[in-house]
Amino acid sequence: MRASGTGHPGSGRDDEFVAAPEYYDSRAYDGRQYDSRAYDRRQYDSREYGRGGHPGQPRTASLPVRAGRVVSGVVAGAVLVLAVVVVGAQYLGGERGFPGPGSTSVAAHVLAALVVVVAQIVADRARGFAAFAAPVVVIVTASILLITQWWG
Repeated sequence: MRASGTGHPGSGRDDEFVAAPEYYDSRAYDGRQYDSRAYDRRQYDSREYGRGGHPGQPRTASLPVRAGRVVSGVVAGAVLVLAVVVVGAQYLGGERGFPGPGSTSVAAHVLAALVVVVAQIVADRARGFAAFAAPVVVIVTASILLITQWWG
């Protein structure tokens, strides 16, 4: 607030203190603009924020969807480790003069790793049917990779 001056902005030496807000509005700080009539409705809050109706509290998925995300995350990590191992074995094989896994195997592992990472990102962020289908894509891709490149 102003300590001196004439009482209106731009007329005194303490102009930097004029812009003190009367209250802090966290909704404006977050960059969201709400209609005051629609903000207090329970329907609006549940649509914006999920079942809880509180900002910052995300919607929780069902237990099977969360379990699928966990399992597919572990499988995705394993596929990434396998891809690094195969690429490393190919590199070391070329450097030391022994045959490595081959370019076909390296390409299959790198392609599977890309598919698995994209599917896992979708699984972690999606809702509905995509939240169920993406972990299935991760597990099927890893299974195909293991059958064709490791056990076949």
